[in-house]
Amino acid sequence: MIVDTSTITGEDPPVNPHRLQDRLDSLPESLDASQRARLAAHRSAVEECRERIAELRAELRRVLSGIDGPRSSVEIMIELDGLERVQQRLDSRLSDLCDELSGTAPMIHYGDAAPN
Repeated sequence: MIVDTSTITGEDPPVNPHRLQDRLDSLPESLDASQRARLAAHRSAVEECRERIAELRAELRRVLSGIDGPRSSVEIMIELDGLERVQQRLDSRLSDLCDELSGTAPMIHYGDAAPN
């Protein structure tokens, strides 16, 4: 059974990367330099976090398959858990910025990752 803890913890549900890209693609071309800089900073943070999560998942697979690594599986899982939580927050901030820059009303999420 999968439980959506976002309703319990007050965290935003994860945002599908393809939905985020659609949101980014729909932004107007008329953004000024400061808006583009904010957008670039948010995108960079999201991408950096996703890349690190992918690295940690690969490292965890190696450790759990019996290949020794410099760290224990618990250490890797703790870092991975933290980054997955951070990823949710970064995705949410990027989505909020897209709403702000496009002038659209934010979508309400009900915990099932479907917009209203």
